[in-house]
Amino acid sequence: MKDSEFIRGRVPMTKEEIRTISISKLNLKNCSTFLDVGGGTGSISIQSALDNKDLQVFTIERNKEAVELIHKNIDKFNINNIKVIKEYAPVDYFDKKIDSAFIGGSGGNLEEIIIWLKELLNEDGALVINCIILQTLNESLRILKEQGFEDIECVQASVARLEKLGKGNYFKPLNPTYIISSKRGR
Repeated sequence: MKDSEFIRGRVPMTKEEIRTISISKLNLKNCSTFLDVGGGTGSISIQSALDNKDLQVFTIERNKEAVELIHKNIDKFNINNIKVIKEYAPVDYFDKKIDSAFIGGSGGNLEEIIIWLKELLNEDGALVINCIILQTLNESLRILKEQGFEDIECVQASVARLEKLGKGNYFKPLNPTYIISSKRGR
């Protein structure tokens, strides 16, 4: 999906190219449940829900404007397999394990969220974390190792888009993003 297809506001959104890599790392094709923590505009949840019609998607977002945007985008794309939870993660909502999870924002609560997700994820469940700040990258890697997550990988993706500048064109860079993928472990 193109970024331009989403209703946008002042809420951060995982950009199209980063979204593609991140969703690929989630390996959702054999999953029945997916959790998106820090949903923002809902781009990860919406793309995942549209690409996997039988997937039950849960999005946790605490920001009121972001929750409104997610609902607007859900309505725009006529999606019925996303449940939006307006709270600050972690939440006491789930009565069963989930197959895959994504952290796009933690509100400064990263360690508690990762520990919570370790208990919530099925064995070998995938966890993907996106971050743009080096300290968050280092903290994520440390916590994942301490919590026994396995197959920890990290890629740094830098994307630039061609834009007009005067009489010519240039590549306008987007924020480089660190995409960490791992499995819960046994």
